[in-house]
Amino acid sequence: MKLDLVIVDDSDLWLSIAKKLSKLNPLVGRVETFNDSIDAWIYLQLTRPDVVMTDIEMPGMNGLSFLEMFGSKLPFISSSTKQRYALHARELGCVDFLHKPFSKKDFNQAIAEAHGRFCKKPKESNEEGSFKLPTRATRSRMGFLRINK
Repeated sequence: MKLDLVIVDDSDLWLSIAKKLSKLNPLVGRVETFNDSIDAWIYLQLTRPDVVMTDIEMPGMNGLSFLEMFGSKLPFISSSTKQRYALHARELGCVDFLHKPFSKKDFNQAIAEAHGRFCKKPKESNEEGSFKLPTRATRSRMGFLRINK
């Protein structure tokens, strides 16, 4: 079974590298990429990818916020140029942490780990309410405004 992978990174360079590596990986099928975290957040609300790879430091919503909201429902691979985020990302439930610059071998190992975890549990449907809503603190950091109808 090939994975549907979503990659979120505000760096076009790292987004391109991750996309190219994923196309070469036999465990990866479809790849969707986003350089805007809010667009990715909306996409994740509407679809159910198998694995998500996110940069930690991004404008709008960072990778740790993604982990807080979706980490219990989806396997995540986190990445950053700063190793100090690794422990916190793992505490939030990421499958693997890739320290940039990462190698093809490191990338493939992370995908294999995510594939192993994904294949062990049945895929749930994307029913309304299946994902956590952003916390008030997360919405505040993201600049969300409450709209009453």
